[in-house]
Amino acid sequence: MQRVLPALVLASLALAAPGGAWAQSVPDARRLASAGDTVGALAMLEGLIHENVRNAEAHFVAGRIYLARQNPDDRVSAPRRKAEEHFRYATRFEPDSAKYWLALADLFRSVDLTTLRIQVNGLVGKAEDAARQTGDAARLADAQYRLARAAWERYEHFGRRYAPLEADRQLAVPAVFDRWQYWQEFLDRGVREVPVASEDLVEAEGNLWDILRLRRSDIPSTGLLVVLLGETYRWEETVPVAQRLVRLVPDSGRAWALLGLAYARTGRWREANATFDSAFTRMSDADIAPYRDLGQIMRHANRIQWEQAGAVEQAGLDSLYWRVAQPLVLTGTNEVQAEFYARITYTEHRWSDRWLRFRGYETDIGAVYIRFGPPDFWMVFDRSRIVWVYAQTHFRFQFTLTPGYTRARFAGESREGLRVAQEESPARFDNIPLYRMLDTILVQVAQFRGSGDTTAVAVFGAIPITRMTDSVPIADLPMMTGAVVTDDAGNELQRDRRREVVRDAGVDGVVHRSWRLALTKGSYLLRAEAFVPPLERGARGMETVDVRTYPTGPLDLSDILVAGRVAPRDSAPARWSDFLIEPNGGRFRPGDSVALLWENYDLQRDSTGSAHYTVDLRFTVEAIARRSLFAQVVGGVADAMGLSAVGDDQVSIRYERSAAVPETGILPEYLTVDLHDAPEGRYTIAVTVTDLLAGTTMTRARTLLVNRDPPARAPGPSSFR
Repeated sequence: MQRVLPALVLASLALAAPGGAWAQSVPDARRLASAGDTVGALAMLEGLIHENVRNAEAHFVAGRIYLARQNPDDRVSAPRRKAEEHFRYATRFEPDSAKYWLALADLFRSVDLTTLRIQVNGLVGKAEDAARQTGDAARLADAQYRLARAAWERYEHFGRRYAPLEADRQLAVPAVFDRWQYWQEFLDRGVREVPVASEDLVEAEGNLWDILRLRRSDIPSTGLLVVLLGETYRWEETVPVAQRLVRLVPDSGRAWALLGLAYARTGRWREANATFDSAFTRMSDADIAPYRDLGQIMRHANRIQWEQAGAVEQAGLDSLYWRVAQPLVLTGTNEVQAEFYARITYTEHRWSDRWLRFRGYETDIGAVYIRFGPPDFWMVFDRSRIVWVYAQTHFRFQFTLTPGYTRARFAGESREGLRVAQEESPARFDNIPLYRMLDTILVQVAQFRGSGDTTAVAVFGAIPITRMTDSVPIADLPMMTGAVVTDDAGNELQRDRRREVVRDAGVDGVVHRSWRLALTKGSYLLRAEAFVPPLERGARGMETVDVRTYPTGPLDLSDILVAGRVAPRDSAPARWSDFLIEPNGGRFRPGDSVALLWENYDLQRDSTGSAHYTVDLRFTVEAIARRSLFAQVVGGVADAMGLSAVGDDQVSIRYERSAAVPETGILPEYLTVDLHDAPEGRYTIAVTVTDLLAGTTMTRARTLLVNRDPPARAPGPSSFR
């Protein structure tokens, strides 16, 4: 088609260079476009085409400029029409050029319209033929990548995990989607696993290997191959593939991230952490952005706050979040952080589309994957609807996907379902074996007056060793235990860590351990942890501890420490540390004895140096059905008096004491109580000391559990709130 430009444009072009406008070339137009002057570039290209309508390269460059201008959501945009026109001219005038056929194929892929999409393979096939005829290895690799993507997208519609039985194929999804019991019945009837070997996957894999023989360092092809190998349960094979890519392009952050994904999916978490760190030092700002966006795994309100925070504040929150999220500090590995990064990498290579200009994490299906990981069930209904089911949380999501595309969109009420799910559980990492099986340590923390400006903090933990080992016979089992304290910024301040060999699981499968720390006044995060390396099993307890000080002054009490047994090491114990303590996390079996230990501070002395005070001990039932509670003092205080029932859910013990107070002003106190027929439940023990000389009173309280079995594993340990 002959082009006639406005006279003004032609005149300006004629003055642009000696010899007139047509003395300029396509490279000149490219330089203008690269500098951002696409208007000038197009004017120059139109002039070249006016001079020679068969200038295929001018048509190609003009088409690329128009293609960049088109809106993928606008199927009839003028830039799209202009791009198609120029690309068709290029293929007409130079049909043996693979580059021009690929350009036309990319244009058709860049529009979300099935009638155009189905023409892509034919156009790519022509590009492949042209590349083979001319020996153009680079274009041949480009064509094969597009064919691999097309084959993958044909497979993508069907997923890989499960499909309904033949008898259930026509079952309407809404009929069972709303109520979990219907889903449970549906799953109980049985679903069949989709065979992972399919013609589309075989074709895609073959093309990808062909590309990597031609262009060994091709990152998009390697990324899709890694996803495909994982899709066919061959994650071990992804490690050498990604390692080779890193050797070929060691400065590519995207290559390192693929290796991090491969390590994470093969359970090599420590290597995954280190590899992702290497990736981020090599990434551009655009590539690293999704990895630093914690808003993707936050509640909606928290995400708004996150987005409004400055860069420095976000960096601090990012660091703190991952420190808290780390399953076990003792292992030195942060599996949760590595898994989050692996999910981002996976979505980037599985669901991104460079032609439609979206990235995997921006898609509905990618958003769910990043929050909750791979679904337990991946089912397809009526060839157009994908259903993901997460068994533990009962989360269900529906997506619609047009065959041949990768962007699956929410269907039904699933967008609202995600909003509700993320409020209940913003993110879950149940696909991490250690985290999924992470057990609960019941923790008791007691504070005592320390030295200088520090407070002595005693930590006691009940470790459910039998449950952690799945009842495997325990014989010389290595175990690491520790208490770790971090500040508000997530910085580790102290840890008391030990290695030991467990030879006895105890009467009820629980072993008790204790740790000691010295902390200044402040608020801290305390983690009590246990890890069994041979079994890769762990347990933890986490709580915030507000450390107070005990200055010299009026009457004060330490915390009440409850233990299985407390006995003085000698006849004159001066501190709590002078006692033999059988540690306990705060849970006792029915019929057990409960030993109490605390310290009295700064009781007033009389002329003989003695203090006179009363102790009121009150037991209150907090969370069980009411029934009589009897207690008997069996040790520690021989002259206990005043045992009286105060209602049917409370028992009080009162006694009076006189004792010489040492110069330190510290007077330890201990006693043992038998709860003979105390029913299972939660109790509060309150100790009130009244200084009879000073007339001052102080109370401390402690909650304990009476239960035949160790506390159950905390629900949803991988749920961050």
